[in-house]
Amino acid sequence: MSVESPFILVNPERCVGCHTCELACAASHTRSGTVLGAVLAGERLQPRNRVVQVDHVKLSTQCRQCEDAPCVRVCPTGAAYRTATYTAVDPQLCIACRLCMIVCPFGAIRVTTTEINGREKKVAVKCDLCADRAEGPACVAACPTRALALRYPVEIMREATQSTSRQFLDALKSQQELTAHASY
Repeated sequence: MSVESPFILVNPERCVGCHTCELACAASHTRSGTVLGAVLAGERLQPRNRVVQVDHVKLSTQCRQCEDAPCVRVCPTGAAYRTATYTAVDPQLCIACRLCMIVCPFGAIRVTTTEINGREKKVAVKCDLCADRAEGPACVAACPTRALALRYPVEIMREATQSTSRQFLDALKSQQELTAHASY
């Protein structure tokens, strides 16, 4: 697998806990693609993310699309699997054993009731990065405060390297200024 696999990163300083990301996610996974359309069609709105509050901070819990995903390793039926860019769950194969929920370090998987082949069935659901949406993840597009962003590990590594390099150069400059003042 590639280190390039994207994931959704939440900025807790920007999240206001409005749950817009949950609604957008749920709507994007319905046949109609909208909240109103889903309600009128009697479809269940089932988000694959969830806004939680920890102390005084609200944030959206998101699947990190792990390269070596524990949910995939533990799945006894092969329902959880890895694509080139995300981890997924095949509802046809899922037996709702909840092992994936137990091992997910981010609490990003839940079991819910859905309709499969005309009958109700419990299955695990998780973020699939809205793989079927050309515009990308619905939660990212819908977030009114831009607390969510689709990120790539290489971008984050580049930013960290830039930041560290800036700090190093600033430290060198300070050291040179101190040395220059000491020689006067």
